[in-house]
Amino acid sequence: MYKLIKPTKEYKEKYLDYVKDWGDQSMTPLTSDIKEMEYDELLNYFYQAEHDINLPRGYVPDSNYFFIDENNEILGFVNIRHYLNDILLRIRGHIAYGIKPSKRGQGLSKIMLKLALEKAKEKGINRVLMVCDKSNRASAKTIIANGGILENEVYDVTDHEIIQRFWIDLS
Repeated sequence: MYKLIKPTKEYKEKYLDYVKDWGDQSMTPLTSDIKEMEYDELLNYFYQAEHDINLPRGYVPDSNYFFIDENNEILGFVNIRHYLNDILLRIRGHIAYGIKPSKRGQGLSKIMLKLALEKAKEKGINRVLMVCDKSNRASAKTIIANGGILENEVYDVTDHEIIQRFWIDLS
């Protein structure tokens, strides 16, 4: 019924509808919030990110997926980082995800994260770091429902937020 798929040219119009749903809000994860790019540029960016081609300094290879339903409507977006650098280990984690505003509150994040964890395991990631703002109780519930164990909380000096750090064992 629900699945994660790689963004392709066929999803251009669905992606534009997805972007429109966010309105003036910043999209989550930020990887999906590249509104200035044409769709073909976005696909190229995702390809380069996955294959470690011309990544900016401090970036790590990652994989990006649309979360779709049986009608191929894009409900959400997932970004999976293949490994962690210092900043990802401290406050960003392996997986970032977001459900579009009109579809929130329906339990979709829980399903999407479960599918993302399966993709992470396929990539050889056996222990996943998930993070969320302490104020984002819905995200914390989603992470815990998928096996997340709170390790600690840290202060993000950039965003001035308390970040909760959870680990999920996939082995």
